[in-house]
Amino acid sequence: MIRHLMLRLRMFQRRLRHFVIHNVLHADDPPHRLALGIAIGVFVAFTPTIGFQMVLAVFLAWLLGANKIIGATLVWISNPATIIPIYYPCYVVGRFILRQSGVSFRWWRELGSPPEGWWDGVVFYWNRFTEIAVPLWVGCLLVAIILGYLSYRASLSAICIYRMKRWGQLMPPLAKPKRPGHGVPHHACGD
Repeated sequence: MIRHLMLRLRMFQRRLRHFVIHNVLHADDPPHRLALGIAIGVFVAFTPTIGFQMVLAVFLAWLLGANKIIGATLVWISNPATIIPIYYPCYVVGRFILRQSGVSFRWWRELGSPPEGWWDGVVFYWNRFTEIAVPLWVGCLLVAIILGYLSYRASLSAICIYRMKRWGQLMPPLAKPKRPGHGVPHHACGD
């Protein structure tokens, strides 16, 4: 069992390394576009928009001129196995910011017995939904902004350092700028 898990972990590490080296570091995009795609992917992954994350990441990448493929790929940070470890701490952060207490066992018991009447039931469930959704969104947006910014800064530095050491330039050899006259400015890597 342990041996099987170790083999799976090594296989995952190889795939991750291949993705990072070939799809990120060697992409024919300037470092800023790649880093912005990474930041958008991380930002969207930490928003509670499951089911729309890839579309949202591609739209934001298109809107901001970032790498769409990397942004859309990174939203898979949030998946069925990571939903609770990602969103519960964000919910706690949101509750802290809004100075709200968590839901109690009484809250859960009352959820199973809504009031009589169609409209009263809608109002009841809407109020219960907002008690969870508002702190979740507040916490997720704060965490997403912070992690998006940090991932942009870290990935921009890493891409620039890797490319300058590997090729002595910010663009891969033989890579043509996507738009004429839109080369990478020298200050693109924080110099």
